[in-house]
Amino acid sequence: MFGLDTISRDKHCPWDLMDTLKVFAFYFLMLGLGGTILLAGVRKLLGQDPVMVYGTNAVALSLSLLTNSLTSLYVLYIVNVRRGQPLAALGISILDWKKNLTGGLTLYLVILPIILTAGFLVELMTKNVGVTPDHQEVVNRLMEERSPAGIIAIIAFGAFIGPVAEEVLFRGFLQPVLRGMMGGMKAILITSLLFAMVHFNAYIFMQIFILGLLLGYLYERTDTLVAPISVHILHNSVSLCVLLWMKQGGELL
Repeated sequence: MFGLDTISRDKHCPWDLMDTLKVFAFYFLMLGLGGTILLAGVRKLLGQDPVMVYGTNAVALSLSLLTNSLTSLYVLYIVNVRRGQPLAALGISILDWKKNLTGGLTLYLVILPIILTAGFLVELMTKNVGVTPDHQEVVNRLMEERSPAGIIAIIAFGAFIGPVAEEVLFRGFLQPVLRGMMGGMKAILITSLLFAMVHFNAYIFMQIFILGLLLGYLYERTDTLVAPISVHILHNSVSLCVLLWMKQGGELL
């Protein structure tokens, strides 16, 4: 993959595999049991069910925001406090940002037809076998939400907060460790695979995997998260805009 193994293995990663395992253990714990435990604690503390008071969408969005925020803070703690590294070690840098942004968005437009084709083929295959695909949770929540404030909150999280947190975790934190262990190409492949898996949806797995390959490649080529974050934000924003358009039309294709 354009010489990634030859240019990437020599890049030293200040944190190690154990650091990443701890963060991902916390991340998956929050995704799995964290919400249940927190809701039980809130019920006991306040004496009422927050779902009944604030609604399912508001609670789910709050838990997602909390999970992403705490995981990102954990990453920053390990890198900046425990390892004494600047934020630039995670790719949080504006070095050559205009060049990286332009290059990243251009490459995204080149790869986008492949992502769309993968989605079309998956939809075609599921229809041929008589399977009705389950859409992502954020899709269902956006289609169900009626209040303008709720819709804005879902879009803000899906289009901006989520992409930034995911790029810091997957490309900025995980990929450098894997790169040092097995080289750039394998690091991108494994990171992209895990990135697609945590979306917990077989229907969009291939599209997310291809997007992950692009994001990982951009990070390897630029050494910053400017291009990956920008492309991720653009991709999610376009997807959410399409969903809003379908919502106005009254149907989900």
